[in-house]
Amino acid sequence: MKNKLSKLFLSLLVIQALVNLVGALGPELGFDALWYHLTEAKLFSLRGSIAPIPGSLLYWSGLPRLGEIIYMFLPGKLVHWAAGLTAAYFIYRLAGWGAALLWYSTLLVGWLSTSAYVDLLAAAWLLGAYAFSRFKRIFFLILAGAVKLQALVYNLAMTLVPWALLGYLPFMLINWRATGNPVYPFGAGFAFEGEWWFNGFWFWLSRPLRLFFDPAFRVGPVILLVFLLKPKFSRVLVLAFLGWFLLPGTDFGRFALFPLALMAASIPKKLSRLAVYLIIFQAVAGIGARAWANSKYLEPDRQKFLCQYLKFDFGDFYDCDGWFAANIKPTDKVLVYDIHNLYYVNFPFDHESWAGPKAHYSHILVGDGGPELDLPLIYQNQLTRVKLYLNEPK
Repeated sequence: MKNKLSKLFLSLLVIQALVNLVGALGPELGFDALWYHLTEAKLFSLRGSIAPIPGSLLYWSGLPRLGEIIYMFLPGKLVHWAAGLTAAYFIYRLAGWGAALLWYSTLLVGWLSTSAYVDLLAAAWLLGAYAFSRFKRIFFLILAGAVKLQALVYNLAMTLVPWALLGYLPFMLINWRATGNPVYPFGAGFAFEGEWWFNGFWFWLSRPLRLFFDPAFRVGPVILLVFLLKPKFSRVLVLAFLGWFLLPGTDFGRFALFPLALMAASIPKKLSRLAVYLIIFQAVAGIGARAWANSKYLEPDRQKFLCQYLKFDFGDFYDCDGWFAANIKPTDKVLVYDIHNLYYVNFPFDHESWAGPKAHYSHILVGDGGPELDLPLIYQNQLTRVKLYLNEPK
């Protein structure tokens, strides 16, 4: 019976992984991935440097960026999908397939498995550190620290020796050389530190409850219910949740991936009948919900897909009618105003936040809400909400 149950859990996990893969093979739609994760990887490649990108748009480029470096060479969404499976494998090593499925089938992990964020990558290496000891633990903590700053906090939940800081250290040195500030963008005047109270103080304070009962967090109550059937509070679990609570209140559930994984990994390998039913219920619901969400990725026409699903009213860009590909030459250079997510820009450009004062631009591209310029307007698109001006030489 135990083997049959394990096979059922594994089968459901594989089905969930295949459903997630459909989304991972499709074009990126995630806001943060289009804003900085993939865009930074693209610009790092074009510039031949992983130094922070100056200006107020891509200030996150000063944080640990091993994930973005990996995305320079490998498909970001597939890397992140594989990281989710790696994390599930480490949970299996700790507590069996039931625990792995309990975590992996949450809507949060299903969503992140279809994106090029870096949270699953950090969670996988933190779980590797938790699952192993000695040199392997040190190795995984260094990798996690090179991916995401939160790993420094979760490191302290496992050991007071800040091994994860060694992963951040090379980027601190690069930051110091490029900007004079090793912890850039902190202290650089971008005012993002105010995000600590994102959505207000009471929202931040209520996050432990919202994590399991607010649909926006994409977690749901099942993982909490299964844990509470036979709770096992370890020092690392308590400290990890405390660390998550003290972190900024942004991004809803994804910063809690690691403590949620520890919660799943702490359930007993011998599950009660109710726990089995709850895990299967969540898995079936997770597979169904993700299959419905990923059905849009079955659209074979990439251009049609992106022009339908990108949020042009929220700062995305795409060349929907092919005008830029047909008319902007490799020798041209475009100055961009008021377009937030630049990953799909496929022509030479600078954003106004890092443009050099002496550079000349052949065209000026203005997004929705941008300035009206006293220059010849040569193109505009109502769908993508952009205008292109010819920047005539003086």
